[in-house]
Amino acid sequence: MTDPDIVTEIVEAVAAADGVDPTELDPLYEYINPEALVILAKQERREWSLTFQFSDHQVTVSHDSRILVDGVAYSPDVSNSFDA
Repeated sequence: MTDPDIVTEIVEAVAAADGVDPTELDPLYEYINPEALVILAKQERREWSLTFQFSDHQVTVSHDSRILVDGVAYSPDVSNSFDA
């Protein structure tokens, strides 16, 4: 995932979990610094994962571009749905 895309993907993942449009969510910056996420996403040579609270959800993002919302993997390529 490219640098700014991490922020978009997280917002879309949480919106999909809630079944709402991303614009209906609180701003991500109220929960975590989006710039920190972009910097972390640039870390190509290290394995990492970050878990944080966003709205009523626990979000985990990892070095391999996986996004989990409440432990469920988000799949952006399948019309904003989640993997079973």
